[in-house]
Amino acid sequence: MGIAILLFCFISIFLSLGISAKMISKKELLIVSALSFSAIVVFLVEVLSLFHQLNYQFLLIGWSVTTLALIIFLYRNNQRTRDFTSDLWIATRQKISDLTKADKALFTASTLILVLVFIAAIIYPPNNWDAMTYHMARITSWVSHQSVAHYPTDITRQLYQPPFAEYVIMNFGILCRSDVFSNLVQFISLLFSVITVVSIVEQFGLNRQYKIIAIVLSVTIPEVLLQAGSTQNDIVVAFFVLTAFLFAVKTIKQPMFKNYLCLGLATGLALLTKGTAYIYLPPVLLFFGIIVVIQLLKTKNYWSLGYSFAAIVIVIGLNFGHFSRNYQLTHNILGVDKAESNMYSNQKMSAALLASSIVKNAGMHTGVMLFKPAAIFSDKVIHRLHQIAGLDINDTAVNYRNLKYTTITLTTDEEGSPNPFHFILIIISTVLIIYNLLNGRRNVIVTSLLAILLLQAIFFCYYLKWQPWHSRLHIEMFLIAVPLICYCLSLYSWFRKAFYWLSPLLMIYALLVVLHTERRPFSNKMFQPGYQKYFIGNIPIYNEYNSINSIVQKSSYKNIGLIFGVDDWEYPLFSRCFSRQLNPLYIGVNNFSKSAKADMVKIDCIISTTANKPFIDYEGKRYVNTSVKNKIIWFYK
Repeated sequence: MGIAILLFCFISIFLSLGISAKMISKKELLIVSALSFSAIVVFLVEVLSLFHQLNYQFLLIGWSVTTLALIIFLYRNNQRTRDFTSDLWIATRQKISDLTKADKALFTASTLILVLVFIAAIIYPPNNWDAMTYHMARITSWVSHQSVAHYPTDITRQLYQPPFAEYVIMNFGILCRSDVFSNLVQFISLLFSVITVVSIVEQFGLNRQYKIIAIVLSVTIPEVLLQAGSTQNDIVVAFFVLTAFLFAVKTIKQPMFKNYLCLGLATGLALLTKGTAYIYLPPVLLFFGIIVVIQLLKTKNYWSLGYSFAAIVIVIGLNFGHFSRNYQLTHNILGVDKAESNMYSNQKMSAALLASSIVKNAGMHTGVMLFKPAAIFSDKVIHRLHQIAGLDINDTAVNYRNLKYTTITLTTDEEGSPNPFHFILIIISTVLIIYNLLNGRRNVIVTSLLAILLLQAIFFCYYLKWQPWHSRLHIEMFLIAVPLICYCLSLYSWFRKAFYWLSPLLMIYALLVVLHTERRPFSNKMFQPGYQKYFIGNIPIYNEYNSINSIVQKSSYKNIGLIFGVDDWEYPLFSRCFSRQLNPLYIGVNNFSKSAKADMVKIDCIISTTANKPFIDYEGKRYVNTSVKNKIIWFYK
């Protein structure tokens, strides 16, 4: 199976770095291997896209050549490879045997939760709203065009949104000719995020006990667990931001080129993954820049300037393809027009509105599964506070698409699940660290990380309008706060004892979230037909989509014209694009993407979610509506 080459390549990268790098931990090796693998993904996609050869044959050749080169390197260093793998095996067994019974229990419970998430991710196909409209939908166009070049579309998020996570999903899909592994990109990113969190805990000087606690805290965040089996990209970007902080710290401690290189890779990949990186990275880079400048003035070691320049080149290089495509289409490297930007960004801001935004975002984490009164109470309190302050909680200038504010959400929906227990732990830890600072007890790295976290929260609330799904955008902040919680647990025995008493509650709550998730539940829905599983989160549209999809699958239609709304489901109509040639082509586009180059081919049929007419005339041919009784989607042939 073609996808196996990706695993072989990663293992080869890990072993090659392992026998080459000196004085580097196995955890850091895994993180650097992930960064290297990710850079190769970007390189292969961008190069093959230039020649319109982004297909099974050339991807397989590209990965095979890379893997073969690494295997030859390992073969030529056979003895070092043997020694490294032997040492790795011995060290792993030793670490496992050194775990206490309590540590083993916590680690086993964490592993069980992850196994359940993995099973659900494999059984269920991508099925959340964003996947259906643009995460997976954009991939169908890339696969049919054999290129990631921009194209006319009614859903412009398919173009301007950073594409790295989808690059990886596309590699998985093309090489296994199915979307069965699509959800694993986020799951794998969670595993690497946990490794990075543990590495940051090491930078604090904490022992193994707190590394286990860090694992437990990371894999029991409800929103993280819900997203880990989906094709969203918040965990992916969180991994890269966490890694950027880790290597910023390592670079400050050891200003070596390899650390600058990894910092550049992590930063560039974060920017190529999700727009929230532009909010979460600046505090990290500000912290790094200030300390590097201070060190530069003290040591006069100007080599670091060259290293910094190399890191910047890497950041630009990773994003150059996406930036250039955006600029060619919109004259803006981010690709977002003013109207689109205004939908997401606050249109006015003041100290009072910033405080309002902070309270509204914090309120998203007050809901508790099976205890709705908690969310109802917090909702009433937050509304009352705004009334007292004379602020309109539903001000359209600071709320997305005029949506009404509420803290009452589905606690097991990945679109916006609250993280109540972790939120409380973060608040307590923040207070304790500030208390220590006021009493003259400080740890520079810990203080810096807290400052970064607070700045990230302020930047987030200052820039973005409130949205009901902000909880999932908070994932990075919750993960980066885990080392701070661990640090506070190490300082206060009462806090540590309380955590151990509460850890079973965290585990049980996390288990309930995984078992009862809205979109991938462990229920009889697991045994539904594969196609029906795409619609678990949107049941009303299933019958009509299924009817039209059946027509397409039974026909020889290849070039399918689309007339869609800006947020309509596209992917279920093309979910077999990895195994069958299907070419979605948006027609009659009336937005900035209409100037993008389109394939000049004959349309076989038309599918629309906006036009229910007796017929549509397009390029001299009449397409007749065969589904006039439908209410949601219509088919013309």
